[in-house]
Amino acid sequence: AKDLVKRMLEHDPKKRLKAADVLSHPWMREDGEAPDKPLDSTVLVRMKQFRAMNKLKKVALKVIAESLSEEEIRGLKEMFKSIDADNSGTVTFEELKNGLARFGSKISETEVRQLMDAADV
Repeated sequence: AKDLVKRMLEHDPKKRLKAADVLSHPWMREDGEAPDKPLDSTVLVRMKQFRAMNKLKKVALKVIAESLSEEEIRGLKEMFKSIDADNSGTVTFEELKNGLARFGSKISETEVRQLMDAADV
């Protein structure tokens, strides 16, 4: 995952992965084959939003992505899956609030809303 994200965030467009390369990356393949499913409209919206983000945010996300270990990435994926109650691939305000409570976090609804706003790229 880290390799894929790093290559997708390559600053030089000539070196950056193309969509077909991303789909054929080992991390994206399911049972050795890239899924032949159209992207969910939410994914496309998020990709457009990412493209529109300012350069500082992009650099910050790249630094964060590059610094995570495989174990940390696995842990974050598992945590996300456990919070995403309806397995939609996105986390709603209620799912985040309930998930954080399950993990023992004593965070106010206002703070949960701030987390949602900060994470909504």
